[in-house]
Amino acid sequence: METVSEELVRYGIKIAQARLVAGAGGNISAREDRLIWMKPSGVAMDEMTPEDLCGIELDDGRQVRGPHRPTSEVNMHLEMYRARPDIKAIFHTHSPWASGVISSGAELKPMFAEFICDLGRVGTIPYVTPTTQDLADAMGACALDHDTIFMVNHGVAALGATMKQAYYKCLVVEDAAISMVAASVVGKPRFLTESEQADLMQLDAPKHRVKMMEQGG
Repeated sequence: METVSEELVRYGIKIAQARLVAGAGGNISAREDRLIWMKPSGVAMDEMTPEDLCGIELDDGRQVRGPHRPTSEVNMHLEMYRARPDIKAIFHTHSPWASGVISSGAELKPMFAEFICDLGRVGTIPYVTPTTQDLADAMGACALDHDTIFMVNHGVAALGATMKQAYYKCLVVEDAAISMVAASVVGKPRFLTESEQADLMQLDAPKHRVKMMEQGG
């Protein structure tokens, strides 16, 4: 059976292959009871091994596993996990299309059903200096009521009940940004109205509950 650390490495490779990060950018983590496995600092996601991962105690932030320093956003991950006991994975990407739209002054809004059905509650935080406790506090507060967080001039944070769910959110956000830019180039994007979004949420509610159960959420 695949361990939590092995699964996290596998999804790191998938994120890199999907070009949602560049170089050693971005950071991902997964919860195993009170231990949080995290990407090490300065290591590309497609070059990690399970032995490279850092094991951080959720309660006090002590590193108890791994030979490397954890990602510089270690406190950001910990604050979000503390805010959301139901979350098992957090993937922070520097997705080029999504990051560009989020940081342009334009609002990334739903054009398609997947935005509503897969991303959950979407929130945005203004730019806060990366790696700081200020950012960690802002993300922890935002995570209380949001499942996918747009970070101006920084990227995307996807919270998931499973690693698969967090990864799919990253893909859907990037796809939504590409579609929005394409629509803007050839015409004017048509976004879903609040009424249409509400209809989708009603239609998707039973399916969403089944999906969460299947994913272990």
